[in-house]
Amino acid sequence: MSNIQQAYNIWSEQYDTNENKTRDLESIALRNALKGNPFENCLEIGCGTGKNTLWLKSIAKQVLAIDLSENMLTKAKEKISDKHVKFIHADLS
Repeated sequence: MSNIQQAYNIWSEQYDTNENKTRDLESIALRNALKGNPFENCLEIGCGTGKNTLWLKSIAKQVLAIDLSENMLTKAKEKISDKHVKFIHADLS
């Protein structure tokens, strides 16, 4: 397990509640950029705890959400139980 993976596994417990302006701005930018554009399929790389996955499933018929951290994925799966969303643990490097 890499140091990055370990760090995100630890951070997963506080990720949704910690103030994180970069993460929050990314979410706003994503919604503005994709608003009004429905998709058949969506690949979300670095889905984390599923904060954007919740929104992406509203504009895509299928979402494939990938993350390096098993703990982040666990949090995402707790939020989202939908047959049109598939979570995969993977290291994209």
